[in-house]
Amino acid sequence: MPLPDFHSSEPFTLGIELELQVVNPPGYDLSQDSSALIAAVKGDIKAGEVKHDITQSMLEIATGVCQNIDQAAAQFSVIQQRILRAAAAQHIQICGGGTHPFQKWQRQEVCDDERYNITLERFGYLILQATVFGQHVHIGCRNGDDAIYLLHGLSRFVPHFVALAATSPYMQGTDTRFASSRLNIFSGFPDNGQMPWVSNWQEFEGLFRHLSATRMIDSIKDLHWDIRPGPHFGTVEVRVMDTPLTLAQAINIAGLIQATSHWLLTERPYKHQAQDFLLYRFNRFQACRYGLDGILTDVNTGEQKTIAEDIAWLLERVAPSAEKQGATSAITEIALMLKQGKSESQRMRDFINDGGSLTSLVQKQCELWATSP
Repeated sequence: MPLPDFHSSEPFTLGIELELQVVNPPGYDLSQDSSALIAAVKGDIKAGEVKHDITQSMLEIATGVCQNIDQAAAQFSVIQQRILRAAAAQHIQICGGGTHPFQKWQRQEVCDDERYNITLERFGYLILQATVFGQHVHIGCRNGDDAIYLLHGLSRFVPHFVALAATSPYMQGTDTRFASSRLNIFSGFPDNGQMPWVSNWQEFEGLFRHLSATRMIDSIKDLHWDIRPGPHFGTVEVRVMDTPLTLAQAINIAGLIQATSHWLLTERPYKHQAQDFLLYRFNRFQACRYGLDGILTDVNTGEQKTIAEDIAWLLERVAPSAEKQGATSAITEIALMLKQGKSESQRMRDFINDGGSLTSLVQKQCELWATSP
């Protein structure tokens, strides 16, 4: 399939996708009932979308195109309440979190979808292991060149977004010692990590033609980079975040990304070049492994600071943009989180260290997700 022309969007408009866990009480293992839940709610959703993801344990909810985080929160609130009512009627529950802490990937069932079945044939068991749960944020761009500039700019802050959303310390019944173990699942895929370097949209079109020639991809949707352009939507899509435990945190992270995007495209603070990202994987690993306590290394100066310290710097930089985009509340809440010094992944570990079980942790996650954004 050829790459579509870049669809011009209103700059800085916002779209949010969340992959949620469908679980069965009282054991709180993953359910295989997402299809029934989707069928129960689909006709009632007027703004946004409820749909399948790869396996039957996954439920994806998405906003429509939003001007700001308040509009996104209002759409998600309506979707949340409808899902909760339908789930209660079916005796299942919903929660956030980047991984389910004790599910077995061998039990997962791929949804009956042509694209997913092709992907299963192509990648085998990796697809079943990819029953993990993330947040994606789309930012509208005027043209393809703006999208490439924004993509590179946001790539500088991938560790920040990973650390703020990290909610996957447990996997397969084990403490992984990572704040976000979810991203490790994708390391076996050939399109894992950062998009290959291009300078502009014309170069991206050439890159896409070369990748299409491998016959490993049929469309841009088959490229699961950390951040990717979405020409059919006219967006840049940030894909590195675990699904947070609350809708409020998901909204806050989206607000930070929107404000950062506004700052990047209006101020143009960087002249991007390929060597800027030589330490991309190292800094990304620090965020996955240690969360807010991870160490960022500046590729040019060698200066090191914690991710939490650099997020605080970023919040100051983007505050005027946040005000213009209606995202000041998100900046305020993230600043408060940094001051408290407790990430969601650390709170999950504290719950277990205080005597909680992995089963009761999932139960707690269901209670948290049911709170209003």
